[in-house]
Amino acid sequence: MVDKGDILKNFPMKKSNRSKYFMLLCLYLTFVVAGCHTFRVAGDVLPGSFAELLDFRSIPNLKTWRTLQASGYDRGGGFYDSGNFLRIEGNRHYVLMEAEGPGCIDRMWFTYKSEVGKEPYELLIFLDDLDKPVIQVDFDALFSGKHFPFIAPLAGLCGNKKHPARYSYVPIGFQRSCKVILVPRAPEEQYQYRTNSYGRKIPHIYYQITYRKFQPDTQVKQFRWNLEKEESDALTKAQSIWKNAGLSPWAAFEDMKENEIQVDVEPNSNISLFEIAGSGVIYGLELLTEELEGLWLEIYWNGAANPDVNVPLGPFFACSSSERPEQDVRGLWAGFTKDLYYCYLPMPFHKAARIQISSHAKKEVSMAARLQYRTEIPCSTDGLFCAHRYDYLSPTAGKNYTVLDIKGGGHFAGLVMDRPGHMEGDDFFFVDGEKQPSIHGTGTEDFFNFAWGLGHTASLALHGITIQSGSPICYRFHLPAAVPFSDSLLVNWEHGHDTKSGANLHKGRYSGVVYYYRDCSQ
Repeated sequence: MVDKGDILKNFPMKKSNRSKYFMLLCLYLTFVVAGCHTFRVAGDVLPGSFAELLDFRSIPNLKTWRTLQASGYDRGGGFYDSGNFLRIEGNRHYVLMEAEGPGCIDRMWFTYKSEVGKEPYELLIFLDDLDKPVIQVDFDALFSGKHFPFIAPLAGLCGNKKHPARYSYVPIGFQRSCKVILVPRAPEEQYQYRTNSYGRKIPHIYYQITYRKFQPDTQVKQFRWNLEKEESDALTKAQSIWKNAGLSPWAAFEDMKENEIQVDVEPNSNISLFEIAGSGVIYGLELLTEELEGLWLEIYWNGAANPDVNVPLGPFFACSSSERPEQDVRGLWAGFTKDLYYCYLPMPFHKAARIQISSHAKKEVSMAARLQYRTEIPCSTDGLFCAHRYDYLSPTAGKNYTVLDIKGGGHFAGLVMDRPGHMEGDDFFFVDGEKQPSIHGTGTEDFFNFAWGLGHTASLALHGITIQSGSPICYRFHLPAAVPFSDSLLVNWEHGHDTKSGANLHKGRYSGVVYYYRDCSQ
């Protein structure tokens, strides 16, 4: 494969060299397309199946499920987000989650402040039959990345190497009910405990289990250890795609269209990159540039006067807004490899699409761009892709800061924090005006599947933390388990939480980018 670093070694290029440069760019992108994977499984795709992980074209489809989360957040509103279970049964059987079906566990995350193997647990998951667990396995073995079908990178460890976080995106479907229990397998004195605000001794273990609840008549692919060939093939393909995050996951359609452009973006100007009339779906936006400072991406759908995407260029790609990353950011849907910024989230439009760069920079910036799209009629249930910027120089003391507050319908698809602020900050998702959030997190690094601080790094398909310009930049994609809303969605966050002083007192700048799809029929 052509090395992108070789292609860009003379960038920014003189105008006289651009033709030669762009031929090299096209050659490289031809190699990228040739390495694409098939993106969709033929026939019906059952929720809870590994095939669902490959059904990328359904990402913009408006959802009918509810997304919920069981976690160990402090029920008293305090700082102690460990050891809070639904209840404790029998001899230290910690009940973490209970749900009626049909449904699917899409994400599990755990951490505890002990080295791997020092605090042995057994994880029990009962599905549809409460008499016998379908999953009964050593806790650390399950998250080792080697326990089929909980294989890397769909499951594994990340974050602090001594006290790692354990994550899994292996779907666990259930038709009637689900119950998750954690059982210590050693004497009580071998485990770490802490005293919470009520003076109660609690296990020092953190957890989040994100799951979907479907309509009552939904048929779900129930989890089984022994996979059918179709499921095994889908798992193998998903594993390959996740391992190769950074390459386009879309197939090279015969009728895929490609537009390419090279421009000089003058200071304090707007310049159009691409304009498409008619209906279609954008499958790839790729940019090559040396400069990011002061550049914003704007995308207008269907002739609208205001952009649905209006974000600084770097954070849209899970990167810094000021400097090019020193390491790759290999998210499946957005990121940076060598010198190529990319976004592969599908973007349907019904009448027209316009993509432009708005410059607030102090100097001219040279840029090359490439767009992949198909002229197709979007599904009637497709939402419009949106990206929203939030930015607080210093959030209001004593109050959560708002990440997203939107009216109407749609679904939340992901989040980048280019200034995540304090690691101790719970997240809250209030769907359709609910009083108690559907999702209540346990800390900023926990949301991104890491543990014990924001200084530990890894870049994976659906989540990651990288250090850029001396600061952590975090990303996580909520796919396929997007968070749907019919009337409204409010996402807010704590900025710090101290055992003595309380919540929301940390000062400093907090900023990020939210990806979501909105219902354009409303």
